[in-house]
Amino acid sequence: MNRDIIEQTVILTISNYCSSENINIEINLETQLIGVNRILDSMGLVNIIVDIEAAFIELNLEVLLTSESAMSSRISPFRSVGSLCNFILNQLEIDE
Repeated sequence: MNRDIIEQTVILTISNYCSSENINIEINLETQLIGVNRILDSMGLVNIIVDIEAAFIELNLEVLLTSESAMSSRISPFRSVGSLCNFILNQLEIDE
C-alpha cells in the first residue's frame, strides 16, 4: 500500500458519494471537506467516513476514522481530502 493507492481510494470514494448526492465538483487533494468552503454537511461527513472505512476493508486494511485521535485533534484531519489522506497514511504508518 502506498500514498497513491490511498489517495486514489479516498478521492474515488468521495467522488462516488458526491455523484450519488448530485454534488457536482471535481475532487482533488485540496478539496475542502469541512469549514467555510466545505462540500459536505455533517451527515455527508459521517457517510464518507463509513464509505472510506469500508473501501479500506475491501483492501484488507483497517482504518479507523472515528478514533479518539481523529476526533480530538486540534487540527481536524477532515479539513481537506489531502489532510484526510495524510491522517490515513500516518495511521497505517506508511512512509511517503
